[in-house]
Amino acid sequence: MKRLLWGLMTVILWCGCKPSIPDDIIKPDKMEKILYDIHIVDGYVANIYMVDSAKKVAAAYYKGIYKKFGIDSAQYNKSLLWYNTNPKELETIYKNIQKSLTKQKKAVEIADKMIQKKKFKADSLAIAKKFKADSLAIRKKMKPDSLSKVKATAEIAKKKKLADSLINIKKSQSLQVVSATTPVPVQ
Repeated sequence: MKRLLWGLMTVILWCGCKPSIPDDIIKPDKMEKILYDIHIVDGYVANIYMVDSAKKVAAAYYKGIYKKFGIDSAQYNKSLLWYNTNPKELETIYKNIQKSLTKQKKAVEIADKMIQKKKFKADSLAIAKKFKADSLAIRKKMKPDSLSKVKATAEIAKKKKLADSLINIKKSQSLQVVSATTPVPVQ
């Protein structure tokens, strides 16, 4: 009986001592979403060179985030302080944020690749149309004699080589943009 009582007391003490999130602290799932949005804003604002403008833009975005989640800056700061003193909770939140950012980055890369392919195709078609128009213009100017045909054929071959070269340049530029967006492994 003593053992049972001792075991029960140990369980109660262990469960009672486990830190729980106070009621006035933002819950982890909501805090994760808030921090995600905050860090997206921070990344955007970091690219604004005028410090005063950056502060104004950031303040407006932060107010929007607070409004979106139905909180205020005091509740956010109090919750952030609590999470900073409870690193295990904060670590879990940031692992989830990292997963979300990785997922978003992959989606953006796929969209970029699709845009580059579409742009390359449009550029290639424009170059091909110009080559075709130039070739037709050369053929129209061509006289029926064999020397004129040889010169026209040589000029068309030059134009074709130029068009192919331009298409290859566009293709390599397209590949460079795609490879520049290739993900770097996150550790």
